Amino acid sequence: MYIFGGTVDNNVRSGEMYRFQFSCYPKCTLHEDYGRLFENQQFCDVEFILGEKEERVRGHISIITARCKYLRKKITQAKERLRQEDGPNGQQKQENTSGPQKTSRSLPILDVVIRDAEARPFELLMQFLYTDKIKYPRKGHVQDVLLIMDVYKLALHFKLSRLEQLCVQYIEASVDLQNVLVVCENANKLQLDQLKEHCLNFVVKESHFNQVIMMKEFEHLSSSLIVEIVRRKQQPPNRIHSDQPVDIGTSLVQDMKAYLEGAGRDFCDITLLLDGHPRPAHKAILAARSSYFEAMFRSFMPEDGQVNISIGEMVPSKQAFESLLRYIYYGEVNMPPEDSLYLFSAPYYYGFFSNRLQAYCRQNLEMNVTVENVLQILEAADKTQALDMKKHCLHIIVHQFTKVAKLPNLRSLSQPLLINIIESLASHISDKQCAELGSDI
Repeated sequence: MYIFGGTVDNNVRSGEMYRFQFSCYPKCTLHEDYGRLFENQQFCDVEFILGEKEERVRGHISIITARCKYLRKKITQAKERLRQEDGPNGQQKQENTSGPQKTSRSLPILDVVIRDAEARPFELLMQFLYTDKIKYPRKGHVQDVLLIMDVYKLALHFKLSRLEQLCVQYIEASVDLQNVLVVCENANKLQLDQLKEHCLNFVVKESHFNQVIMMKEFEHLSSSLIVEIVRRKQQPPNRIHSDQPVDIGTSLVQDMKAYLEGAGRDFCDITLLLDGHPRPAHKAILAARSSYFEAMFRSFMPEDGQVNISIGEMVPSKQAFESLLRYIYYGEVNMPPEDSLYLFSAPYYYGFFSNRLQAYCRQNLEMNVTVENVLQILEAADKTQALDMKKHCLHIIVHQFTKVAKLPNLRSLSQPLLINIIESLASHISDKQCAELGSDI
């Protein structure tokens, strides 16, 4: 941002210019990562059997149970039925299928039957669960508006308030003179009162009414709707203003945060070991966010379902590990400076699909680097080739060298880093200081 000019004393115009550089961080890819997981259909562990045609749509238990209580209940009931059908030998049967050749692809798929949903609108609903949005079809096209109305009906049935709002916004924006009667008829049929009300108000507008009633489609409306339109035109209802706040539902970030903090405990399917201490987690979520876990679960899934956690040769602290999980599950980047030290190289090791975490770690370290931790941060910056961070650390070491020289960690630095420090000191010392040193000798 550039600011030029301004007024100073006695209405004199200023010719000065100021330049402000804002921070720029890589985009958060949380929604895209989960969306790619749904599109690729990798690591699916649940299959929904839909409608009378019994069409099938696959998904991931960990994402779905985090976002939709209705489907969570359905999945829990299906798992319970499966457990009862297996009987006392069910566990033994599962144990016998494990072995060196077992991978994520050999795991059984849980079947969940939902008779009151069709495949196409259910797929759009699933898309919303993974990404917090839906890919809107052609605006105003009758068949596509009707499709979103079916999604809206499912959203009401599954109590997904956020999806309800998205559907209503699209449908109301798509209603026009060409489709209003079809949309109104369908809203009446599906008992979608809010959308029906919007259509009726659209029809009785002065600029719309005469055109609508002259349409061929108006003749084929149900008699009850025609009566409602005529009465609405003759005597519009009083507007009712409600002070009740609109329930906008929970977002993907909020749901995944709650899931990590305990709501998803019953659906964990992998154990992460941090220095021998277990931490239950969810394979699909880890694989969606990290190419390291994606490759592991696809190719050489651990036989015992346990994964040792490290960042290269370094084992992070428990606090830093929890910060790492918060980033993986819901994109959280706020953390104490000491966690940033551990996680600075995590994006490279775990293969995250953006370097957003590293950018925040770098900023966190630059703003909170001290004499006490500057050598550790220098080593981390050197290992990950973060040249800007390394330069910043060398700058602090040079200006605080009398204090840094007393740190025991200085003696354990590698030879190349010690040479870097000496070279920085040499560049910092002026010719005058060199002359004074020479005179002392």
